[in-house]
Amino acid sequence: MTRSIAVTSALACLLLATPGWAQSPTSIVSKLGVDEDVRSGMKVLIDEILNGSVILPDQPTAGTTLDAVPQVQLRGNNVQANVPSGDYVQQFPGFRPFVHATQSEVSTAAYGKNIVLGYNNSAGLHVIPNPSGPGLILDRILFSGFAASGDGGQTWTNGFLPPSPDGVTAGDPSVGVDRHGNFYYATLAADAVHGTIQVNTSIDGGVTWSDGVVVQEDDDSDKEWLAVGRDPVHGDRDNVYVTWTSFQPTACELRFGRSTDGGATWTTKTIFVPSADPNPAHPQNCLQFSNPVVDSVTGTLYVPFLRYSNANQDFIQMMISDDAGDTFRFASFNQPGAPSPTLLPVTQPGELTACGGTNIRLTIHGTANAGPGRFGFPRYINSSRLVLQPAVAARNGIVYLAWSNSQSLFYGSSAGSDILYLRSDDGGDTWTAPIVANPTVSTDKHHVLPSLTIDTDPNDVHISYYTQHTDTSVDLDMANSHDRGDSFPVNRTVRVTSTSSALPPTNIPLTNAPAFDATNYDRLVAVCYGLGEYQSVTSSNGSVYVGWGDDRNQLTEPVNALNPISGQTHPEQDVFVQKVKVQ
Repeated sequence: MTRSIAVTSALACLLLATPGWAQSPTSIVSKLGVDEDVRSGMKVLIDEILNGSVILPDQPTAGTTLDAVPQVQLRGNNVQANVPSGDYVQQFPGFRPFVHATQSEVSTAAYGKNIVLGYNNSAGLHVIPNPSGPGLILDRILFSGFAASGDGGQTWTNGFLPPSPDGVTAGDPSVGVDRHGNFYYATLAADAVHGTIQVNTSIDGGVTWSDGVVVQEDDDSDKEWLAVGRDPVHGDRDNVYVTWTSFQPTACELRFGRSTDGGATWTTKTIFVPSADPNPAHPQNCLQFSNPVVDSVTGTLYVPFLRYSNANQDFIQMMISDDAGDTFRFASFNQPGAPSPTLLPVTQPGELTACGGTNIRLTIHGTANAGPGRFGFPRYINSSRLVLQPAVAARNGIVYLAWSNSQSLFYGSSAGSDILYLRSDDGGDTWTAPIVANPTVSTDKHHVLPSLTIDTDPNDVHISYYTQHTDTSVDLDMANSHDRGDSFPVNRTVRVTSTSSALPPTNIPLTNAPAFDATNYDRLVAVCYGLGEYQSVTSSNGSVYVGWGDDRNQLTEPVNALNPISGQTHPEQDVFVQKVKVQ
């Protein structure tokens, strides 16, 4: 589908030359006096679309020096799921190149040998001269891509998720599958007027998809996540659930959608409105990164999410529904020193760094430093944003929970991070003590962005995560337990990637103080967006499948006088998948 937003929609055009987007005050969290923007990279894209401006000509910029990265070739059994020929470059006089070559942030679902990956795909964006005046506009905004395999992941069909009528898609994919093999895909999107939460359905293993169905119009929506599973009363029916954050004037609300007819129609409501607290170490009025899951035996719905404070430690909370979302209660973590039994204290991973001109983000990064940015924070050219989204699974009243936690108690420090794990054997009323799931290796610094699944045998717990080594290269690893997570033996940890890779240049400086403007090498994508904000592991019929964003492939930049990295070769993001057998 190709559509000129400027001509046919009230969404108008897109401003990228200057930071013209607006952000809600409730998407800003003040941490120890530093304002952090907690929007996802895809929410930034939606806000830019709704802002309604044009892409203006570029100004000359100083050259930027990147770390030298050797050419890396594919090897081993990792399979690239996106089609390399789908990437492309557009060039216009007076503009830096438009490189459409970002595929990452992967969600995975499987049913038998049918596997579906949802991912962000900048090849679905297309720029044309503005027919109404100077500058450029986006005439195609299909940022939500998919790959489908019917042979267990050996071969793949690619495409773009259809939008709702007169709409666009804006990424943050979340996919799931019901007990009949029907796949569902939730994404951020927009219709002709508003930002939306959208869900599509596939009945042929993910090869083709229905038009997007709008769950709710919500200009302030972000970070939606989907769960599919049996109804707690009607055991022969599977429900589809979606949760998301809505940045409202006084709070970041947790919203909820439910479909009992396979995604055809939806009911929605707000299920939690957090309040501020005068104690900065207590939870405040913002939350993010919900991750619903359905107990496949009982039908109980669990919704963990991150709750922000204004101090070093934040918190995980979890809402539980035994009646398909009609009512909710909170899980009780009962952690020593927590302000409430319902709060699990956490310290977000990553170092606070300057991303572009306005944002301070938690990232992992390379060594190329462009000097101090806003408020004196370092600007690392090769950066990838970090978030803390709880990873969760549940079966027959047993709940499994994992997250990435800083090794320091100080927010935003340069310390490393680990994957922490705990379990409840009674549906969330009591929990084991947290343990570290990843092995301790002197050459590994960060373990981040985990995903969790349980196997056919519920004793088998699998946690996939990115490992960043002390040389700044990145791999995807998987920790495995055969005792429901009481232990994750080192000899059961699997390196999923067949080769390490370097982070791409996503925070390339264009100007210094006072603007501190920067660009991703893929300029239509938010700065410091590299690996994406998650990867995904799932299991089906005794097999475990992992889908992730990978930087092993290389891109040579077009030669262009306005391009600060003209002619340089650097990593780009692609989607890879691996079937993993753990003995």
